[in-house]
Amino acid sequence: MSGSPTQLREVLTEKLRLDGVRFDELHLKDNLGNLKRGRFRAIKGQFGYKLPLLLQGRVGLGSGSREMLFGDDAEVDALVYSVFADVVAGRLRAAELSRIMEAAGAYPDAISTALATLPQIATGDVVDRIFIHLDRGMPPAHFAELGGRVVPVYSWFQAALVLVEAGRLTPQSALTVGEELLKARALTVTALANHVQDLLRRRLVSPSIGPRLEAAADEALADLAASCAVRAAWLGPIEGVAPPLRPAHIDYLSLLGRFGKKEEG
Repeated sequence: MSGSPTQLREVLTEKLRLDGVRFDELHLKDNLGNLKRGRFRAIKGQFGYKLPLLLQGRVGLGSGSREMLFGDDAEVDALVYSVFADVVAGRLRAAELSRIMEAAGAYPDAISTALATLPQIATGDVVDRIFIHLDRGMPPAHFAELGGRVVPVYSWFQAALVLVEAGRLTPQSALTVGEELLKARALTVTALANHVQDLLRRRLVSPSIGPRLEAAADEALADLAASCAVRAAWLGPIEGVAPPLRPAHIDYLSLLGRFGKKEEG
């Protein structure tokens, strides 16, 4: 699911193929159609576009089908994904969802589509984590009110390490992600090691992550793993506890003003 226009489908499909990404569905935004219909808010708006698609994607799935969501801080992904998670979990009712979408600038038909989908969805806490790549350099604290379920990351290497901690990826897989970032010259070994230390400070991984990376590393990745382990060891014991994954209550209406005000049009 991307906010890119439908005209880029062939380009994006080819890029995903070259990157080795396999997908079942690729949803793109019909910005030309929105423009022709005078739906100017929909061109930039995300709630009316992404939320109905996310909800429709749950139709036919049981509560045992779990999800990890990935986005960035360029839009309002963290807020949209959190609302989606709480709706499916039954923490947000239809009336609350309607108010949130309306306040976010969604058009009535998008709200109606979302609401019509709710009776077809199995209720359950199905979203484990929401990873938000910090493309715009927002501080992780910006997302604190959404709880520990939302994980801001400076690189996808960090996301991979959190998934290692959760038992969803192997340490070797995480090192492979780091290796790809090094090959692309997106980050240095030192930067990746710093990212491990950052996760430890935020209590998103345990101190065992360093030795686990070293144990999994082959010769090609030994330097990266060793640097991560050394940087992790420098910190020593980390005090405090990780934030709860799901806060008792999230005031989405007040957060809209900080994450993305209603678009005019």
